[in-house]
Amino acid sequence: MGQGRDGFIEIVVRRHPGGLCSGQLMALQPGDTVTAFLRRNPGFRPGRNRAPLILIGAGTGIGPLAGLIRGNAHRRAVHLFFGMRHPDSDFFFGEELTAWQEEGRLTRLVTAVSRGARPHYVQDALRAEAAQVAELIRDGARVMVCGGRDMAAGVADALAEILAPSGLTPAVLKAEGRYVEDVY
Repeated sequence: MGQGRDGFIEIVVRRHPGGLCSGQLMALQPGDTVTAFLRRNPGFRPGRNRAPLILIGAGTGIGPLAGLIRGNAHRRAVHLFFGMRHPDSDFFFGEELTAWQEEGRLTRLVTAVSRGARPHYVQDALRAEAAQVAELIRDGARVMVCGGRDMAAGVADALAEILAPSGLTPAVLKAEGRYVEDVY
């Protein structure tokens, strides 16, 4: 979910079979109301400097990341690693991501598809791009991870492997304020 300064709120929902919340949200019609609350994560921000961003998310975790890309009016370098189950049903913001690349709001998009003949997860995509990821981080990039806890743990493990030769770790980056998560 993302909320802009203009009060606009966008929610990304994936229907889960038998899911109480997703079922209720998917059943809403225009004009319906819902009672909800926001759980703030004040540390989950892109930061004010111009350092590149590495955005990593899977599934509905794309929501806040899409908001960051949409709001990238100053054309900061943004590299998005996005994992999905099926590209035909789970490539949330697919058309927008293409437009944002054309507008210069998104520098690079790397996708990973976890279902099918050759499952590929977002942490696999990071490993495949290890040299560029390590270089971006060595040059000061900020890493932002959004999505499920298992995905976030896999991402942290992949980044630990990628960064080991440079003496960096996700824990060091967290301590420096350059690695932030919004996981659930």
